[in-house]
Amino acid sequence: MPHITLHRLVLTGAAATLLAIASGGLVTATMSGAACPGWPFCTDGLELHAGPAAWIAAGHRIAVLLAALLALLGAVFAWRAPALEPWARLPLLLAPLLGMLQTGLGALIVQLRLFGAADVWHLALALLVLACQVVPLAVLAQPRAETGRLGGRAARETRRLRSLTWWTAGAAGVLTLALSARAAAAPVASAATLLPANTFGALAMAGVLATGTFWQTWRARRGDRLLVGMAALLAALIAAESLALLLPPAAAGFGVGLGALVWSTALVLAVLAARRPAPVAVPAPRAESRPERPSLVSDYLSLTKPRVISLLLVTTLAAMYITEAGAPSLWLVFWTMVGGYLAAGGAGAINCAFDRDIDINMGRTSRRPVPSGRIAPRSAFIFGLVLSLLAVVVLFVFTTPLAALFAGLGVIYYALFYTRWLKRSTWQNIIIGGGAGAIPPLVGWTAVTGNLSLAAVVLFAIIFYWTPPHFWALALVKQKDYARAGVPMLPVVAGEVETRWQILVYSALMVALTGLLTVIGAMGWVYLVAAALLGAVFMRYAWNTWRRGDQPSIWGLYKYSLLYLALLFAAMALDRAIL
Repeated sequence: MPHITLHRLVLTGAAATLLAIASGGLVTATMSGAACPGWPFCTDGLELHAGPAAWIAAGHRIAVLLAALLALLGAVFAWRAPALEPWARLPLLLAPLLGMLQTGLGALIVQLRLFGAADVWHLALALLVLACQVVPLAVLAQPRAETGRLGGRAARETRRLRSLTWWTAGAAGVLTLALSARAAAAPVASAATLLPANTFGALAMAGVLATGTFWQTWRARRGDRLLVGMAALLAALIAAESLALLLPPAAAGFGVGLGALVWSTALVLAVLAARRPAPVAVPAPRAESRPERPSLVSDYLSLTKPRVISLLLVTTLAAMYITEAGAPSLWLVFWTMVGGYLAAGGAGAINCAFDRDIDINMGRTSRRPVPSGRIAPRSAFIFGLVLSLLAVVVLFVFTTPLAALFAGLGVIYYALFYTRWLKRSTWQNIIIGGGAGAIPPLVGWTAVTGNLSLAAVVLFAIIFYWTPPHFWALALVKQKDYARAGVPMLPVVAGEVETRWQILVYSALMVALTGLLTVIGAMGWVYLVAAALLGAVFMRYAWNTWRRGDQPSIWGLYKYSLLYLALLFAAMALDRAIL
């Protein structure tokens, strides 16, 4: 019975916080806070302010007060229930403290007239309060289930789902903050200028992740109606959010409330995915097991190396949103992404055609379509060439000639210069060949601006210096495969100790380069803080790799390097959106 009472209390508190966030978005979009110069009442001395704007601001403050009282009451209940699970108890105890900070910041915004960017930080604290109510709500609703040990495909799909749900929750939070920045700009902007500004990138990222989450939920847990339903609801809410962007500027604040609802739904889905029982894989008898042959379509799709392309497109998209030209149009983003995928996919297919003799001798590549004989090398080469030519045409027609030129150079650099010569002839293959993976940001930048700048060159340099520690970590793990295939990777030629030292050196150079964007004025302090934190974690992994050299340290560096680059470019877009 106490848990039922607490469950209802937390649910009511979360609803009150959602109401406070939605009304706060309306206050921001209409600048109603200026109509209530006093705090907490709408008074100026002894004079009581009235009017629609004053009533909007007063209603928001009443909603904040109600949410704060309910958060405090939830903390009291949690304090009196020490047996409550930590994931439910600790957030509830933290919620009123964050609420006090959020309320205090709101008072400062009104008293000191810190409207605009300060409203975004005000919302960020409110989202943390909401998270401290929503997460316990999901925990109380779903006690952790004990299941047997997962194995095989079921284990991989479940891990992928849990990781993807948390990524989607993070994207939902970024989206809500971007919507708050849009609401803050509403009083001085038109609907036409608000639509692309600062929000499309966040909306696209959240939409892609939500769609992927739904697909992954269907693949891994299609029998769990609750999880599938929550994933479908999340995708529908983000679709509704895209329609809310069409509202006039004065109504921009309503999108903030919807964004907070998206954030809540994503958090609940992430918690449920981690706690609900997963199906235990039951291995079939050996006699009945039949390896599934991939379809021809999936084989040709795998030639484009979609997992690699996803990271390249993240850097391309982020570069489009940090130029001095402002936020790009939706069509420009769409065609740049299409052209970027075609170029990278074409280069990947040509690489598969040329590397068939190497791939067949390596465990991680021997099952690719070309070395396994499912696709002929000539067919793979023609497929890659067609995709590459289409990429140049698409980018030339729909973006800028310079973007098309860089995409074409990227294909030649990777498919010919790196694959046919560098990879087979020198241990510096990754150092010099890193330029191929550093071209996508230049494509995104020039697609928007039509020219290069110092900031674009720094983006190129960051990825150029990121590539060696990223790839050498993989080469350390797979050095026997490279030796068997006759590829002169650094671990094969110079040994493990030298490779680990070079990883540390290039990691330090890369982290130093990330700060240069702020030095030249291309990025602000939000990016600088994020880059410093992400870089510190990267250096910790690189240091452990150098000092220890064990497999967990090396694999940790390799996996984190992928996450690092995506988060670094996301921080660039967030910095430009906020500042």
